[in-house]
Amino acid sequence: MLVLRLILILVGALIILSLLGYALNKDPRWLRFAGLSLKSGLALVGLLLLAYLAERLILVL
Repeated sequence: MLVLRLILILVGALIILSLLGYALNKDPRWLRFAGLSLKSGLALVGLLLLAYLAERLILVL
């Protein structure tokens, strides 16, 4: 669960930095980077939760 928290913190920091970069120079590439980091972060969290669920199911069986 510590890895999940670290990934969420890292993704949050990337999104904030991207939005700050967009606020400074109004380049739309910053928004695209923020969207990509959000999507990749959510995908990583989903994979980690799926692995955690599979581990729990295996322990039950």
